[in-house]
Amino acid sequence: MVLKCTLSVLFCSLMLTVGTIHAQLLDNRCYLDGGGSAVNFFANEDITVGAVVGSLRVLGDPGKDIVLTLREKDSPVYIAPGTKDLIVAKPLDKEGLIGPSAVFVNVICERKFSDEAGIIIPVNIRVTDVNDNAPMWIGAPYKLNLSEVTVIGTRILQGIRAHDLDQPGPYSTVEYQTLPGPYSDFVAFVTPLEGTLVLKKYIDYETVQNFTVKIRAQDQGKPPKYSDTYVTIRVLDSDDQNPKFDRDVYYGQLLAGPGDVSITPETIRAEDQDRGIRADIRYSIVSSNGSEDELNFEIHPTTGTIRQRRALPPAQAHHSRTIVVKATQVDNPDRYALTTVILAPPKGSETSLSAMSVQPPVGGAEFVRGTFYVTVREDAVPGTKVSQLAGGGGRADEPVRYRIAGSPLAQEQFRVGPGGELMLAKSLNYRRTSQYTFAIESSLPGGERNTSTTVVVDVLPANMWEPRFRKPFYSFAIENPLHAQQLPMLVGRIEAADGDRTDELSFVLKGNYSNLFRVDPYGNLWLVSNRTDLPLAMRLLATVTDSGTPQKSATVPVVVKLKPETASLTSNLLVVNIVVACVLGVLLLGGLVRCAYRRRKRKVSSADQIGGHGAGGHGAIPPLKHGVDSSRFLLQRPDQRMLERTGMHAGGRLAADCAASSTLGSDNQDFLEHEGAENPRRTQIHNTRALDREELAGQNLNHLLLQWQEKYDEKNNGTEDMSIDDKLIVYF
Repeated sequence: MVLKCTLSVLFCSLMLTVGTIHAQLLDNRCYLDGGGSAVNFFANEDITVGAVVGSLRVLGDPGKDIVLTLREKDSPVYIAPGTKDLIVAKPLDKEGLIGPSAVFVNVICERKFSDEAGIIIPVNIRVTDVNDNAPMWIGAPYKLNLSEVTVIGTRILQGIRAHDLDQPGPYSTVEYQTLPGPYSDFVAFVTPLEGTLVLKKYIDYETVQNFTVKIRAQDQGKPPKYSDTYVTIRVLDSDDQNPKFDRDVYYGQLLAGPGDVSITPETIRAEDQDRGIRADIRYSIVSSNGSEDELNFEIHPTTGTIRQRRALPPAQAHHSRTIVVKATQVDNPDRYALTTVILAPPKGSETSLSAMSVQPPVGGAEFVRGTFYVTVREDAVPGTKVSQLAGGGGRADEPVRYRIAGSPLAQEQFRVGPGGELMLAKSLNYRRTSQYTFAIESSLPGGERNTSTTVVVDVLPANMWEPRFRKPFYSFAIENPLHAQQLPMLVGRIEAADGDRTDELSFVLKGNYSNLFRVDPYGNLWLVSNRTDLPLAMRLLATVTDSGTPQKSATVPVVVKLKPETASLTSNLLVVNIVVACVLGVLLLGGLVRCAYRRRKRKVSSADQIGGHGAGGHGAIPPLKHGVDSSRFLLQRPDQRMLERTGMHAGGRLAADCAASSTLGSDNQDFLEHEGAENPRRTQIHNTRALDREELAGQNLNHLLLQWQEKYDEKNNGTEDMSIDDKLIVYF
């Protein structure tokens, strides 16, 4: 009975234990659904505070059988009470500016009604990028100075840059563009992805002195974000304009004696048309009659006041005079302008058919020995008054009639008005006719008192055409300037022409490398200097200017290229020199090493020879080569060897032979046997020197050889290992 009760108690205990174990095995609370040990979430950086990042896949019901808490106290996320949801508590930012760029927290899951410790679940929240940053300009706004002669296509501003704080990708890839505006057609970006501005259109300082272009930087987001800024360009004036007089013609009156001439309608004045430069002007008189005007008149170089230096001869005082005044820039003599000053004779001194007033555009009328000399520019428009003729001697109330006689060409080109005005009837052409000579007849009504005067009209060529280049762009290649045998070297020809027949052309080069080249009047481009650091392409600016009045010019870009093999010739020669120097250095070093090795080898050979000759034995020791017994050397005392050196020992010749044998070996012994008879003194000196060299070695070897001799005796008596003896014998 007792046994039955005991078995029942044991069975109940066993069942209770099994139930407990089974219940524990079935408790999977706080485990992740689907397995795993960590939870990962993705959240955009623009997620709002209070939004749900995600729900934890934890088995169990929060608030009933599990409790979820965060280990981190100041976390940007929290767990909503009674749920498994993670809520954003602080802003997130992929760039890390206004919030964290990544979140890592630990969730503690505790089972209710259980004594076991809670389970820690790592949670990783990865923040993804969105296009929330606009490009920011660096160094904006931009300002630059630009010359008005800058060639189209020149890179005028580099380094324009905007930075986007978004992560690398389309959200941070910046593109540049110019926005439409009044001057947006003047500049453009080379490519949208490069912040480099180039000039697209010529600019003129006299038209615009500065302008502003609006530019934009935007990313590749959808929709894109952008930022705008401005580029302010200040135009620099260049000396591309000639001076200009306020009037094309001035008037004055001759004086009876020296003095200042009064000029009307205003004082002579000219100024530089380059308003940004405003170069100083100097005035001078250009004589049209040899040196006569320069002798009779002078002009102040800065004020422009004309002074009559002396009284004119009576033959000249009654005729009008035309003086040509020239205004020249102080900084550039090639820039000048011309005007005319008409000086009429004093009132009451005019002769018949004298010039009362002359108003041509350039030049004037002058009477010399009863002949009219008139100059007129070929660009004068029809209807221009060339000269004014006085009456033919009749009364004031009698009308005088004028007509051109003797020249049909002149009749077609000119006409005379009823008041004696010589007028231009048709446009002039200097290339067709440069001078007209004809007669003008004056008569009263009824044909009475007919008079005739000869008129000579000289046509002055006007600068009607600008110089023109045959090509809009010139490119030349230099084959091998570094090995040119002779300078100057012809590079190519810049072809230019002018429609004005009398104009001469002159060329000027500008650019960083313009001092290396020269252009002759025929347009041939010459290389006159040389350098070894020339780039692959040298950009120049060629300006051609004619000799007309006013001067006109044209500009064309010129590029002189070097072939790659030519440009790299200098660097190649340097590399070759370095390689040759390295090879020579290696050969020299090898020779030094070889010499040192051979010298060392000779020293080792000598040491081996010394050791081999000094390893003799005594008694039962086997003799050395040729049967020479080395114990003679080992058993000798220093005083005995001294006697052998001096020849005082008995049997000196035999001692010398023994010393030679013990020191130099059998080979030296053979040498002594053959040579000793011929030169005994030389042999003795040689043996003595050998003993001096080997004395130290013999002393060091003496002790070792004696020890070896004792071991050799023990070996013969059977007390030593034979193998060790053999090694010793071989060693010595």
